[in-house]
Amino acid sequence: MEIFTIPDLLVGENKGPVNILFYQRENGPDQIKLKLHYAQNMLCFMLKGVKELIDETTRYSMNNEQIGLVSSGNMLMNERVTLREEFESLLLFFSNEFLANFLKKYNIVIQDDPEEHPPVIVFPKDDYLQNFQQSMTLLRNDFNRETFRVAKMEEILLYLYEKYPSQIRGFIAKSIAKTENRPLVQVVQNHMFDNLNAQELAFLCNMSISTFKRKFTEVYDTSPGKYFVTQRMKHAVLMLRNRRRPSDIYLELGYENLSSFSREFKKFYGVPPKSYAVQN
Repeated sequence: MEIFTIPDLLVGENKGPVNILFYQRENGPDQIKLKLHYAQNMLCFMLKGVKELIDETTRYSMNNEQIGLVSSGNMLMNERVTLREEFESLLLFFSNEFLANFLKKYNIVIQDDPEEHPPVIVFPKDDYLQNFQQSMTLLRNDFNRETFRVAKMEEILLYLYEKYPSQIRGFIAKSIAKTENRPLVQVVQNHMFDNLNAQELAFLCNMSISTFKRKFTEVYDTSPGKYFVTQRMKHAVLMLRNRRRPSDIYLELGYENLSSFSREFKKFYGVPPKSYAVQN
């Protein structure tokens, strides 16, 4: 099952510290299951249908009488439509950088909290949240303005903080802690195709090899070896579909020679890259 990165898939190059959109699915199967990597935190207002999120320990569910606050990371998601085959939600995505600025702007102090907090918190829709949802429906044409998105995200987060202080503090503390892995992510993304091994990447991250592998698994939910092979193979397919020859691309993908690239490609896709290029 393919992993989809959200909100990147939905907003593309327009991704900012806060991203707001309505998501609607009017046809298709009654239920779909997806592997999602949430690159930002999310506040979800369910409008129609039921959303289920599954992490390593728990299944969380929310319907149109609830909202869900979701921490960034990897989760399985189920979407279940209503009897009229409708699924719709209002999604507000926000980065950890936004959270850090939010704390500073409103002088909110988050203490070290030894208690473990869940990555998903579900709240009932009270009158204020219903009105907020309605106002966002009326103002949906303003979502393209970053100042508007930031102001509305601050508004809803301040309300939730005042009403559910301990839960929101715990959520923010958990999210901010994840920024500790930012150097690792930057190193991995910058050297995706540079043919560096795990020890060399760990050195660039100023980590021991054991710490690097542990943190890598926390971020990407797989081992470094499997992750790099998968990313290189996906990139190889795109290049081959653009009529580039295997002999011209193996160095760009981080392979020392054409034969090692061809072996790995065949092991991954079942056919050599040359045959794949002819078939596609």
